[in-house]
Amino acid sequence: MAVVVDKAIWPYRGKLWAHLASDDNLTELHDFADLLGLRLMSFQGDHYDVPKEVRDQALVLGAIEIDGRELLARLKKAKLRLPVSERPGKWEKVYFFPPTGTQPDLSEVKFNKTLPELEKFALVNWNLAEVTVFQRRHGMALVLEDSSGLIIKSNFLRKLDWRCIDGKLLEILI
Repeated sequence: MAVVVDKAIWPYRGKLWAHLASDDNLTELHDFADLLGLRLMSFQGDHYDVPKEVRDQALVLGAIEIDGRELLARLKKAKLRLPVSERPGKWEKVYFFPPTGTQPDLSEVKFNKTLPELEKFALVNWNLAEVTVFQRRHGMALVLEDSSGLIIKSNFLRKLDWRCIDGKLLEILI
């Protein structure tokens, strides 16, 4: 059982990227990704895409360096590799609500489940906070970002898949 990472050889947005995966289970991978401060949206269904500097940090935290072929073989052996038809696809921004001083009205957003008002998730400074909604093949994500900091109300999030990054960004998968 190990978290593994291949070499950062994949160019994207001016950086070199690697794949971070588990050769055993996704819980292990998500826990490790949380330690690294990775966003849930960077999960690609069976691995996380990580830039070289995060890859280096993963190695310091105990990830095992392997080549890309070995990473793929381990994913397949653990039955974690998703076929192309089941991969979640690319996130697309579908709504953006800039800071206005009040909580945005999300009634026009067609979420696949009913969500409580945003104020139930966190204490937010609506003069600074922005809300973005993303969608991809197998789901949606709501991102609440407040540069002054968020105070999370985790009791309202317990039934959702969420992560808070640096106390300023709340990401909820829906």
